[in-house]
Amino acid sequence: MNDMRKMFKKPHNIALYPERTEFQEFGKPARGYRRCRVCNAIYYDKSWHREKQARLHRLLSLHKIWVATCPACQMIRDHEFEGKIMIENIPARFQDELCHLIKGFGARAYEQDCQHRIIAVTKEDKRAWIVTTTENQLAEKIAKKIKEVFDKVEVKTSYSRAPDDVERVRVSFKPFYEFENKRG
Repeated sequence: MNDMRKMFKKPHNIALYPERTEFQEFGKPARGYRRCRVCNAIYYDKSWHREKQARLHRLLSLHKIWVATCPACQMIRDHEFEGKIMIENIPARFQDELCHLIKGFGARAYEQDCQHRIIAVTKEDKRAWIVTTTENQLAEKIAKKIKEVFDKVEVKTSYSRAPDDVERVRVSFKPFYEFENKRG
């Protein structure tokens, strides 16, 4: 009986991969103010911000601002990504709606955080697309939104091994979905 109590009191170590911190991903945070030469995002308070034109002029007049490249623009330049969505078996009647959904979701994500972007929507053929993103969470959220909007969709997620944090999401429209809608 005493052995049983001791078993639950001892902490058990479960080996989990530590999540990459911002320091590991981007290095030591820079001081001062920086402006991205590509997208004009401004770096201050240890993060990148999308600034309105009036605030940007005020910052330029008050502070010395260095020109740099933000991490999202650097990823795009280096052809890197953290999220990849492979969309298969897209019914022809939903392609326009799906395109608007993806681009609208990407625009709202960019409004909230200028480092969350859709890099590209590549159409492999008429019924298969690949969407790449700068953030792995953005890929997962887009896939969930597609599943929410288009009911008959299957979503499978796979993760890269540490220290990589690339997330690959496969979204498949179920084949019978197109046939059901043709009859109705």
